Amino acid sequence: MTSDAATTTGTESIGFIGLGQLGIAIAQQLATYGRLHTVWNRTPERAADLATTGLSRAASPADLMRDTSMAILCVSGASAVEEVTFGPGGLAESATPGKIVVDHSSISPLNTRDIAARLARETGAHWIDAPVSGGPQGAVAGTLTVMAGGSQEDFRRLEPVLSAYAGRCTLIGPTGAGQAAKLCNQVIVAATAWGLAEATLLADALGIDPAGLPEYLRGGFADSPLLHILQPLMAPGDTTHFGSRDLLLKDLDDALALGRAAGCPLPVTAQSAELMRTAGKWISPNYNGGHIDLLRGPPPVAPQPEHPTPDGS
Repeated sequence: MTSDAATTTGTESIGFIGLGQLGIAIAQQLATYGRLHTVWNRTPERAADLATTGLSRAASPADLMRDTSMAILCVSGASAVEEVTFGPGGLAESATPGKIVVDHSSISPLNTRDIAARLARETGAHWIDAPVSGGPQGAVAGTLTVMAGGSQEDFRRLEPVLSAYAGRCTLIGPTGAGQAAKLCNQVIVAATAWGLAEATLLADALGIDPAGLPEYLRGGFADSPLLHILQPLMAPGDTTHFGSRDLLLKDLDDALALGRAAGCPLPVTAQSAELMRTAGKWISPNYNGGHIDLLRGPPPVAPQPEHPTPDGS
């Protein structure tokens, strides 16, 4: 389908790039609703996880862009976005006026504005930054929150697509505004995560069951989705993962850099980031509640049986 056809018929031929944990969940939802046409991933075998038929697998991002009217990205960071867009075989090689690139990745607003402006200048294609919150489980449930930056016209084209996996979609402002809102989201998530960790330890120290906190606090000011999703993952030995703490740390570092440039102090964010960085030295970034172990400390060492000396003493 050409971009002209997409505009006049009100439908989009959609390509998807980036089949990580979040990307595969979003792509599967698009496929389930019959809205996904083509996929590309740096590791091609990840596409095999999409349980659908009739799905094309592009040889490159350029091929994907050529065959679709809207390319959706969900990759690890700014360097990956730039490589997929402008690297060899990148989207820019076949992007044309009327086509849209939608970026669900979390990157700096400055990077977003630079990439979007270059793509428009070189190809005439449009860009919407649309980072999400809610994780893979939110995509499966169709409840992701999408924070978008771009034009109103492009956002109207995107809204019917988002309905396959998002519950709330807001056009925050011009290009980069969605990424700015996502950084605010990440600042709140990080600070809350450490607050939950400290509350969990305190509950245990004061003799109440930490596992009951989500229910004890339900309906109060401390109630939140993070309380119900993240706090249970702080139980000893829990290894649940649905996203990478390293990616959260990347976003916090972006927020801190922009805050410093703007003269905006972010002391709690700085402390949260350094705690995350320290935890990352010895705790898997995929264990989402595992950072509590940084506060809990090492488990007690079991007493070792005494071994008699050779002479029996």
